[in-house]
Amino acid sequence: MPLALLAGLVGFPACQHQATRPVTNQVVVLGFDGMSPVLAAKWMEEGKLPNFEHLAQTGTFMKLGTTNPPESPVAWASFATGLGPGGTGIYDFLARNPKTYLPRIALVAKRKPKFLFGLIPIRPPKVTNERHGIPFYEAVADAGYKTTVLRMPLEFPPSPVPGGKLLAGLGVPDVRGTWGTFFYFASDLAPEQAGNTEFGGKLVRLNLDGADATAEISGPVDPTTNTYRRISVPVSFQVTPDKKAVTIRLDGQTETVAARHWSKWFEEKFPVNFFLSVHAISRFYVLESSPALRVYMCPLNIDPKDPALPVSYPANWSKQLADKWGDFKTLGWWHDTWGLNEGRISDGVFLQDTFRTMNTLTKILLNQLQDHPPSLMVAVYTSTDSVSHMFWRLMDPQSPTYNPVEAKKYGDAILETYEQCDKVVGEVEKRMKPGGTLIIVSDHGFHAFNKGFNTNTWLVKNGYMVLKNPNAEEKKYTLDNLFSQGSFFPNVDWSQTKAYALGLGQIYLNIYGRERYGIVEPGAQAHQLEEEIRSKLLAYRDPQTHQPVLEGVYLGHQIDHGAYAKEAPDLQLDFYPGYRTSWETSLGAIPPGIVVTNTRKWSGDHCASDPKDTQAILFINRKLDSSDPRIIDVAPTVLKMFNVSPPDQLDGKPWALAPSTPVQAER
Repeated sequence: MPLALLAGLVGFPACQHQATRPVTNQVVVLGFDGMSPVLAAKWMEEGKLPNFEHLAQTGTFMKLGTTNPPESPVAWASFATGLGPGGTGIYDFLARNPKTYLPRIALVAKRKPKFLFGLIPIRPPKVTNERHGIPFYEAVADAGYKTTVLRMPLEFPPSPVPGGKLLAGLGVPDVRGTWGTFFYFASDLAPEQAGNTEFGGKLVRLNLDGADATAEISGPVDPTTNTYRRISVPVSFQVTPDKKAVTIRLDGQTETVAARHWSKWFEEKFPVNFFLSVHAISRFYVLESSPALRVYMCPLNIDPKDPALPVSYPANWSKQLADKWGDFKTLGWWHDTWGLNEGRISDGVFLQDTFRTMNTLTKILLNQLQDHPPSLMVAVYTSTDSVSHMFWRLMDPQSPTYNPVEAKKYGDAILETYEQCDKVVGEVEKRMKPGGTLIIVSDHGFHAFNKGFNTNTWLVKNGYMVLKNPNAEEKKYTLDNLFSQGSFFPNVDWSQTKAYALGLGQIYLNIYGRERYGIVEPGAQAHQLEEEIRSKLLAYRDPQTHQPVLEGVYLGHQIDHGAYAKEAPDLQLDFYPGYRTSWETSLGAIPPGIVVTNTRKWSGDHCASDPKDTQAILFINRKLDSSDPRIIDVAPTVLKMFNVSPPDQLDGKPWALAPSTPVQAER
């Protein structure tokens, strides 16, 4: 299907030209997802982040207020629009349908295409960005300023930036429609192990015939049927005679890859019918070639050269980037955290790929600043977030998964990521126009995640959720259940249930007239129930330490306002450092026990922390006259710099900045 047609399906032309104003003043906004002001301050004091330290000394370094909850999609939505969650409609990665109790991805809404006789498309697919509000970079571009945006979260489908360019980030799915399903092929995988992992993986058992094995790569859902059938393509593996490498054959492409090495990018073409195919790219890592054959494959990224749906604006810009720099990851969930969390790749493999991916963005960013300088540049890195999630355990001896041997090898992984960011800052400053303004933010800070809280189990134990069969074995959910809209809460008796939990820190009341089987009367009864649950949760103590688990329990109608406040959770749970909603609760499960030890490598978090102690970072190369800057202030501040009127009534307020000075003056 041609790019021009695809572009039209999501609401903008494949190519649009508009005269822009001369690039005189310049504003560069860098985002480092999850960068902690506590760690930044510590490592600046130790002299390990010289470029950040220079900004702190000559300009501004402050803590930046985040959103409640301090989750990446929630905070980046407010960053872009200047609106709180009630204005953006984003409260979590997941939302729920009150009529079905099913969770859904909160970032986008999708409509399947229709085909005549299963062959001829008569209605195109439609993807709608569920983040409401107008991003500041779109408003600046509309005013005629040349604008470039790189890897911006919640930009799928991409917003139009007339006369400019935008590459989408967090929110872009893989071609399977998931957030990044990895594949693990292994000859020593037990038959009962094969299948879907809990979070984002497919384990495929290989049957070796001498040195050869074949398998299927399960790709996109067939859009021509009403079933959940996926289209697959074959892949073959052949161990070389010396048993030191593996020859991979896929879709007419062949490469021999040595053990403990990455392959090149392979291109996959999943045929929907005679007229239509879905294109993807992926890379393999040969974990072991002998005696067992083990191969990891990264998620099926949308092919930037021929995307099934545009991942950039204009739609053909992703192809231009790939032609210049080679294939690159388009997936919003950029780093292979699921593969590491499931133990299918090692720490070293994960970091190698993470830094390679990060360097790709840096090359594009510096090239755009130097050869195609815009008036406004926005770029967001997510490596700081992913590495902090996965390696907090190795800098915290109190972590349940702390390993002193691994700590000696990878205990500085988070520091090394911050140092890479520091180098990016230095290179960006060199390429900025004299007198330009540099603003650096993160969306939230970070904490240890040592224990999980089973919210639904707590609700059951306290009589707010009732089960049909209390002794029934609890169903274990996976991300594949979510994307296939499988059965959720099958054991819940809704006729007696007053509250239920989904997502990373949300409780919803079973409201009459709102939920399908609601029993709680809206108004006074609902408010009384909220206060009762809130009081009991705040009083709850960890059975082992006798310390409180919840730092705050906030009522949605008290903290959220705006056009989409009605979609807010009834109660927002904010945990003390060290605790978070359990993995199982996020998908609606009701496992045994209320407080459980987190034994996964995903050992740092922020998603359900209290915003008071999960603040973000703010660096500016100018002095800031403010004692309480917030992430929702970035949008109105940048709009004011360009003298562009806010497109809406914003929740944020513009900062008072001192006059700029050339950033190169002292460098």
